Amino acid sequence: MKWVVATFNVSAVTRTLRTVRSVSRQFALLSTASLLLLFATGLIGLAQNKGSNSSISSMKSAVATLSVAFFLDMLAMEMPHLQKEITTSTFSPTNTATFLIRSLTGVHPLDPASLLASEIPGLRSEASALLYSGTATQNADSPADFTPPADAIPTQIGPSDPPQVAPVAPPPSDPATEAAQAPQVFIYHSHNRESFLPELKSKGITKPDLAYDPDINITLVGKRLKEQVEAKGIRVIQETTDYPSTVKSFQYAKSYAYSAQTLKTALSQNENIGMIFDIHRDSLAREKTTVKLGGKDYAQVYFVVGKKNPGWEKNSEFAGKLNAMLEEKMPGISRGVYGKGSNGNGEYNQSLSPSSILMEIGGPYNTLEEMYRTADVIANIIAELQKDAVKASAPAGSAKGKGGSLG
Repeated sequence: MKWVVATFNVSAVTRTLRTVRSVSRQFALLSTASLLLLFATGLIGLAQNKGSNSSISSMKSAVATLSVAFFLDMLAMEMPHLQKEITTSTFSPTNTATFLIRSLTGVHPLDPASLLASEIPGLRSEASALLYSGTATQNADSPADFTPPADAIPTQIGPSDPPQVAPVAPPPSDPATEAAQAPQVFIYHSHNRESFLPELKSKGITKPDLAYDPDINITLVGKRLKEQVEAKGIRVIQETTDYPSTVKSFQYAKSYAYSAQTLKTALSQNENIGMIFDIHRDSLAREKTTVKLGGKDYAQVYFVVGKKNPGWEKNSEFAGKLNAMLEEKMPGISRGVYGKGSNGNGEYNQSLSPSSILMEIGGPYNTLEEMYRTADVIANIIAELQKDAVKASAPAGSAKGKGGSLG
């Protein structure tokens, strides 16, 4: 008879049990940490939602970056006949690689400044966030506002404060006539000397960082806009104060502080003012500020919202309406609506009215003729918005909170 002898390795079993216990402890610790992290994230999310709409705004920014072409490409995946109509796919290797790099590193391959922003504290806050896109919106492009060199804007010693806006003559006593004739739109220029190289050739100015002039400048575009809106029966006030020559010890960095006083005075003297436009020209190259439509060149527009304004969401909605109407009438002119929360300003006097917006029209390489074409299109939109608001018995963006607001 044969006996089968079985051996039992106690030490091996013991080691296995110890390993299982160790792994179980690690798993339990990781699970607990994950649950705590999710719990903390949820609490932060709830607090954020109660404190502001920033999370919703972030979603809005993300959706705004998705172009019509993106959705067409998605449809083309399921509808083969659409593929014949699409020449460049959103899901091309280049676009896909760019998206992945931006998602993983926060650096845009086509925007070297984004690399610096990730390393230099405070620089990232200067970046613009896209809130509403336009047909011409490009991911790597956003409005740029560069501080000019000191010799670009020579100053003169003047009074300590900028001149005040002259009060409008007393309107008729009839309330209906009074409302119809009262100024309803205000145009001003925080950087009033921003000019255009094609118009400065006779003065020998050829560098974009020197494209500033006391006479030929962005205020002429504001004047054109004023004239076109008034031609449609809407009263407009334009303030053209030349701050470098009227403010004692003028500092370019304080431009919005100077213009804020101008705006406050205008609002205090004209309570029916609704829509407010601070009109600038951008600092980008011509190919990023110009579009050809119907065989003619138009200056393109960036709308800018100051996110340091506590109520910036309303200003953003107002800018979104302007952007949508511009897209409907002349696709390609708008470059989109951007939110800025810069260290330098980031408020742009927009806390004074929910229907106040900054518009960057064209750039240093555009001509006045191109700027005027765009001003004419914008004037039609402003007039349409204002008349629609009057029909609805809601004055456009009353700065004092009377009669509702477009924003």
